[in-house]
Amino acid sequence: MLIIQNLFKNAYFRIKSIAKKMYKGCAVLVSGFTVFALVFFNDQISGSRGGRALAAEPIVLVDMGEKLKREDARAALALEGNLGNVCREFLETSPGRVKEEVEVEISKREVEAVCAQAAPEAHTELQQEPINPYGDIVIAEEDYDALCRIVQAEAGGEDLQGRTLVAEVVLNRVLSENYASTVYDVVFEKSGGRPQFSPTVDGRFYSVTVTADTVNAVEQALYGEDISQGALFFSARSKANPNDMAWFDNHLKWLFQHGGHEFYTLP
Repeated sequence: MLIIQNLFKNAYFRIKSIAKKMYKGCAVLVSGFTVFALVFFNDQISGSRGGRALAAEPIVLVDMGEKLKREDARAALALEGNLGNVCREFLETSPGRVKEEVEVEISKREVEAVCAQAAPEAHTELQQEPINPYGDIVIAEEDYDALCRIVQAEAGGEDLQGRTLVAEVVLNRVLSENYASTVYDVVFEKSGGRPQFSPTVDGRFYSVTVTADTVNAVEQALYGEDISQGALFFSARSKANPNDMAWFDNHLKWLFQHGGHEFYTLP
């Protein structure tokens, strides 16, 4: 309830600010209407009385204009209460197209004011939709099987998110120009004669039994939101060769850690 109240309060002050900006335009409009009315009525009076009053009226109008120009902030605030009524009357008597354009602009600014003052998380959700960059990857049967097996072998002891992250590292490599262009080829790719994923050479890739949790993680990686921040590498520091970890630390950009794995990308 407090958040909603704050949103309406912020919207109110935003509209109030817009009203102040519209003050000058509406004041000029009111002055114009006043000039027109006075001239019209004085013209009518002069027609019946010989026009004696016309000589003095323009001076009064000039004085009013100068006085309006000299209005300070306090006077402007005092007139603000009447400003809304004047503007509403103007809209009611304006051509339909003008009225529609003004109302659309005011509505647009009200929405912008509320969104701008909302919580950062809510504002982010309004501006950004979940992104899945893997929709263009062609997944053949051997690719799907290889992805499930490598995730099971590398992250079978991790939670659903941990397994999903490992799957996304493989998919990120498929999208990268620095690696092979299919999931199967990425899994079995070598760099400098060394395998990129050790389970492909120590036998675990072939011996694992893929579980339902791993299949769910692979599905989440393929069709859900990317949560990996574009990671291209992962490693379990507690189990890795210290020399390998030293290379990771010195040559890659560390992103985050989840479970037993640390995730990296190219600098």
